Amino acid sequence: LSVFFHAALAGNLVYLVYFAIRILRRIIKHNLFWVSLEDAFFWIVTGFYLFAQIYKTSNGTIRWYFVLGVAVGGILTHHIILKITKKYIDKSKKKE
Repeated sequence: LSVFFHAALAGNLVYLVYFAIRILRRIIKHNLFWVSLEDAFFWIVTGFYLFAQIYKTSNGTIRWYFVLGVAVGGILTHHIILKITKKYIDKSKKKE
């Protein structure tokens, strides 16, 4: 259960970092080259980060519940952020 919880937290962090990158892309327009470079860098760093988390929590053995925990953490974070951003978008539309 502890490993699953740590995996969910890792999934949260990975999603939040990518969400921040997406916001940055909307603020500062990027062409395809920079978007691809950012994505490649993100996934390389994410791979090292998740490898370190797997190594720390399960001695380097990939367990199905770790992968499931990362996915569940990312999906939960996505839905929470989606609700929050939708709420603020709806509020801003009412003010107009």
